[in-house]
Amino acid sequence: MKTHFPKQIILNSTLMIISVLTIFVFSSCNKEEIVINNDKKSGIDISDDENNKNDNNTTVVIDNYYFKYVISATYPYIFSNWSVATPEGNYTKNNYQTRRWEETYGPVKRGFKCEVQVKNGQPTISIYVSKNQEPFTLKTTVDGYYASYTIDF
Repeated sequence: MKTHFPKQIILNSTLMIISVLTIFVFSSCNKEEIVINNDKKSGIDISDDENNKNDNNTTVVIDNYYFKYVISATYPYIFSNWSVATPEGNYTKNNYQTRRWEETYGPVKRGFKCEVQVKNGQPTISIYVSKNQEPFTLKTTVDGYYASYTIDF
């Protein structure tokens, strides 16, 4: 009789590694905290250590924002040749006709300008924004060629 014990160990180990990596990826989408030491003699001390927090330290919270573009046209209309602002620069899709496109980007910091421009068609353009782990909120919706929103909350 042949046992399947080694195969089970390999399978369990693989599943455990995948689970840990998945948890790591999703937990990295939190806001960042930086502790600044206000003691003039020692300069600036950037630290996340709870033991270092005392009366001379100030905690600065850096929020992460995510944004989602949704471009859609009602039947029988379509749109094509659009460009959107992303954290890495502009994303452009040319020579592709569709009725709906959506994509989520981030993280970005406060002050980022979300922009969408469509060259062919007049779809509905919606921009949603999420702060840290909060749900997405509709910030602007426009029927036309162009929409923008600057993250300012």
